[in-house]
Amino acid sequence: MILSKKTSRRFRSAIASATALAASVFGAASAQAQEQGLPMWIIKDADSTIYMTGTIHMLPAEIQWDSEKLRNAIRAADELWLEIPMSSDIQKFAADSMPAMMKHAMSTTPLSKLLTAEEIATLKARIAEFGLPPETFTMMNMMKPWFATVMLSISPLSSSGYDPTQGIDIKIAKLAEDDGDKSKGFETVEEQTKILASGTIEEQLAALRRTLAMTKEEIDAMKAEMDTLAVKWATGDIAGAEAMFADMSDTDEAQFGGATMDDLLLNRNENWAGQIEMMLKGSGTHFIAVGGGHLVGPDSVQERLKLRGIETERY
Repeated sequence: MILSKKTSRRFRSAIASATALAASVFGAASAQAQEQGLPMWIIKDADSTIYMTGTIHMLPAEIQWDSEKLRNAIRAADELWLEIPMSSDIQKFAADSMPAMMKHAMSTTPLSKLLTAEEIATLKARIAEFGLPPETFTMMNMMKPWFATVMLSISPLSSSGYDPTQGIDIKIAKLAEDDGDKSKGFETVEEQTKILASGTIEEQLAALRRTLAMTKEEIDAMKAEMDTLAVKWATGDIAGAEAMFADMSDTDEAQFGGATMDDLLLNRNENWAGQIEMMLKGSGTHFIAVGGGHLVGPDSVQERLKLRGIETERY
């Protein structure tokens, strides 16, 4: 089945945004040859070196992305910068993050009062289809629509073997811990959650209904595309990710919870570029690992840095 351009964009946006919160997905255009291992970039001035790579927050265990080049860069760095500060203990991270998430997820109006009977039936069917326990609906029913959209978008990947414990962020955090490096974050969990929950209830419901309207064939097709993108990204091939986000960038349609692509990518990339500029005003060696989607396309971190007169090179 061939997906419409609009439908394709919607589901890609869902995957990118949801995985960014749940552990988003992909550096500036470059005509360089493919190399083994994650794509990397370097930023330098007289007394600072910053290595940067893009991560995928959930992966099947069999996908190989590591390289000696990446490990050497982590060894050289004095500190690790992630989207949000995290340790390699994902269970502790999830427990510590839960209060901030629930603050923006809990609802006084159940979903069953906001959706039609047919939509509730579809939601329950999706929960069963993705292998989630039946009580998942009871939990979702107490949450705002954006939360259900996130869960429905992650679940097809989870049911296909994508595992947050295999996410590149978590693995890099472990390498940095073993090297004695501090872990810092460009954002907090609450800041990320507020972005996903930023829309009105009407906007959140619209996003949830679009997700519920996806057919099985569309979901299967997009899972297959994600498989291809993950393998290519893990071997340094950024072309597929660039095409994916270029396709998404020509719509202003709200995604999760009413958040636009500017909310999810551009505005955050600009914020991070400002923090990187401050890093360069200091000294030392730093390693940055953020969702790969922040490192491709016209709104990428590299492009925001270029507007500040800071050049990045493929490493």
